[in-house]
This record gives sequence, C-alpha cells and structure tokens, in this order.
Amino acid sequence: MSDRWESILNSHEQEQRSLGRLLKQGFWGVLAIAVLIASWRLSEISPADFWQGLPRLGNWLTRLWPPDFTELPDFLMATAETLAIAIMGTLAAMIAAIPLSLCIARPLSPVPQLAPLLRVLLNLLRGIDTAIFALFFVSIVGLGPFAGVLGVAFHTTGSMAKLYVEVLETLPLEPIEAIAVTGADRLRTFIFAVLPEALPGLIGISLYLWEFNVRSSVILGIVGAGGIGYELLVSLKLLDFSRLTTILLLILAMVSAIDALSAYGRHQLNLKN
Repeated sequence: MSDRWESILNSHEQEQRSLGRLLKQGFWGVLAIAVLIASWRLSEISPADFWQGLPRLGNWLTRLWPPDFTELPDFLMATAETLAIAIMGTLAAMIAAIPLSLCIARPLSPVPQLAPLLRVLLNLLRGIDTAIFALFFVSIVGLGPFAGVLGVAFHTTGSMAKLYVEVLETLPLEPIEAIAVTGADRLRTFIFAVLPEALPGLIGISLYLWEFNVRSSVILGIVGAGGIGYELLVSLKLLDFSRLTTILLLILAMVSAIDALSAYGRHQLNLKN
C-alpha cells in the first residue's frame, strides 16, 4: 500500500515539475514575442515604404556603370590611408592588449584584485564603437587619419584584450609551474612558458581583428578621420554614381585581398599547430 502511495506522490511531483517547466517556457516565450513586437514598432519597419523606394533604388543601380577612373590616383592614396589606419590602430591595440590581458588572466595576474576593474574597462572600450571614438578624437587632434588610428586602437584594445585573456586562461598550467619552480621571474615565465603556447592563438586573433578593422576603417572618413570613407561620403552626397562605383570597386578589392591574406595567415598557424 505504501508503495502505491509513494508512486502516486512521485507521479504528482513529476506533473508539478512538468507544469512548472511549461509555465516557465511559456513566460519566456511570451516575453520574447513582446520584445519582438516592441522592437518592430520602435524600429519603424515599413515594408510599404521599402517597396515604394525600390524604383528609386533601381534607377540608382542603372547609373552605377560605367565607373569613372579620372580620380583613380587620389582614390588609391585614400585607400592606402584607410589601410594604414587599420594597421597602426591594430598594432597600437596589440601593444596595449598584451599587458592588460596578462593582468586579467587568472593564472598569470600579478594583482588579481585589479582584474574586475580592468574587465570593466575592457567592456567600456568594446561597448563604444570605433566611429564614436574617432569622432571624439577628431575634436581633440583635429581632422585626419590620426584620429582614425586612435579610434581603432581604443575600440580594438577592448576586444583584443578580452580574446587574449580567453587564450591565456586556457593554457596548460604545467609548463608555467615548471618554469616558476626554477625561480624564474614573471618576465621569464612569460617568455619561456606562456608565449610559446599562446603565440599562435594571439596571432590568429590579431589577424582576425586587423581584417575587421580594415572594413570598419572605411567608415571613419564619414566622421572626418580620413581615408576612402570621405570620398565615399562625397560621392553619395553629390549622387555621383560613376565616381561611387570606382570607390566601391577599390574597397571591394582591398577588403577581399585583406580577407584572403588574413585567412591564409590563420590557416598557416593552424597547420603549425
């Protein structure tokens, strides 16, 4: 008899747990639908407006060809400037991200108490877009590519240091402990135990973020930070579509080349591993 009552109680408890899970899932489902509806309204999405604007878009597309190459030397110089912004900004971020990540990574941090504050700093840097940083620095250092370099460097430092930390925290501890037992200081421990293990991952992350920065640097000209983005903005304002086509072709060629180069570099790193 007791077994029967125990079976009934267990069945009742299972039904309650199932009902609780169902109510919980229903709550999150309703919340998700409410968020989607609110986002739709706040975004002012209007398929009708898009449909009405399609003829204008079609007219613009027909005016994109042929491209106008009369200003090609100037465009090439502006494209090189955009590439330089991405290179120097990424390099500056690497220089800043390495010590920051070493101070945050749990097995390596010399002052663990500072790690939470530094993580907040990284979140702040990552949370502010490159273009916002560039706009801020334009007001400090003036118009030109230097503001773009600073914008790329500050934003990328947050992302790069966070990813570096993830690599460092997954390293095997045995080599680090073996070097530390010999009495080596932190610098030697980093050079002989940490760096050989972490270097492929750090380089792969740096290449990926450099690839991303090349694309984002195109936009910086819109906020006055130099590069091909400024010429792109001028063409859009003047509705000079032949000029715009030339700029878009140069951007496409640059981004494609950088993507291929970055992918090749990461592939070579994977082969060595």
